[in-house]
Amino acid sequence: MKPHQISALNFLLKNEDSENNKPEALWYHHDNAWLRNYCEKDSNSSAKEPNHNRSQGLILADDMGLGKTLTTLAFILATSDNARNFQQADPNKRSAATLVICPLATLSNWKNEIDLHFRDHAIPHEVFHGDNRKSLTSEDLQSTMLILTTYEMIGTSGNKKHPNQHNIGALDLFWFRIVLDEAHLIRNAATHRTQSIQNLQCQFVLCLTGTPVQNRLTDLQSLITLLKIHSWDEEWVWRSCLVPRMNVGAREAIKTLSQLMEAVCLRRTKDVLLNFPEKVEKFILVKISSEWEEISKDLHQTFIQYFGRLRTAGERWDSSEFFRQLTMLRQFCNHPLFARSEILHQPKWRWQDSGKIVHLVDNLKVFLGGVCGIERTKEVVFSSFTGFLGIIERALQENGIGLTWLTGDQIIKKRDENLNQF
Repeated sequence: MKPHQISALNFLLKNEDSENNKPEALWYHHDNAWLRNYCEKDSNSSAKEPNHNRSQGLILADDMGLGKTLTTLAFILATSDNARNFQQADPNKRSAATLVICPLATLSNWKNEIDLHFRDHAIPHEVFHGDNRKSLTSEDLQSTMLILTTYEMIGTSGNKKHPNQHNIGALDLFWFRIVLDEAHLIRNAATHRTQSIQNLQCQFVLCLTGTPVQNRLTDLQSLITLLKIHSWDEEWVWRSCLVPRMNVGAREAIKTLSQLMEAVCLRRTKDVLLNFPEKVEKFILVKISSEWEEISKDLHQTFIQYFGRLRTAGERWDSSEFFRQLTMLRQFCNHPLFARSEILHQPKWRWQDSGKIVHLVDNLKVFLGGVCGIERTKEVVFSSFTGFLGIIERALQENGIGLTWLTGDQIIKKRDENLNQF
């Protein structure tokens, strides 16, 4: 493990402790008397019944690529004795396992990290997903060290085609720890899936995310709510106190939130820790084919005139229509067929009609040809539109450039095959 990963491991070991009450002590600290007084004025903040399903939690919010998965696996292994002691206190109800809930896209990554960094059987684990989950017994799930599952397996709404599927919540186990990978994906408290996750019982919660705050302060509130930290996880604390005061830049609110995050969250960035070379971004202007230039101008002019007129006149306009039209313009820049679907049905549409693809193919030929005799064999091409990737595939095949795909809708087996091929 790298030094920053060992530092993260020590943070988790130090702060995930049944005797650790830093966040609760912070709530009653004299510095936060303003917060308690402020909240008491809210008529909706009446005292609530004690929540016996409360857990304790932490957030590991290091940048993507800093090894949060490996750090977490080392943490699970380091606390295995504590997990067994927890389970033995109530063998029929409790599980010694850490339940890792992750997106389907990262499930294989967890398995690969175990195979790559740990000896055989060092971290006994089971995968609760797909048909495999049906063969797992309660004993399997209670005695093993790690259970890997996906957000689709949480709650009956996880799979619309099979609403009555066997899911984690139906097991009614009290887990030693729950790890929420890519925790920012479940920031909407109103969804059935989020509520199902909150209903799971555990002693500890660990949220993993590279983006603890994406757009709004309420993103952070969602993470704190998942941790079930006494008082801090109450919705009215944020709605009536923290968010309004933070929005006006109140010093006491900034100080309080900083203290809370220091107690429960660790975040470091790649540029600070790893001294990476500066990222180079190049913006390349690619000319559209002269054949499509007039159509391109017409599309842009129509867009500007229509939405510009509405804005100037102060009229309301449909935001969904705005983004639909904007997306169409973006796709037209990829290839004209996305704005002129009839082209797709013509017998000889050309990938060369896309200036982007022409430039990409030329660039790849130079890159893969190597520099100064040093051969290069790998390059990754990203696009927001899988349809565009299909056209790129055709262009690369015609130029003798091999490729493989990785998209979000692929099944695990196909995804793993493509990654291994790459």
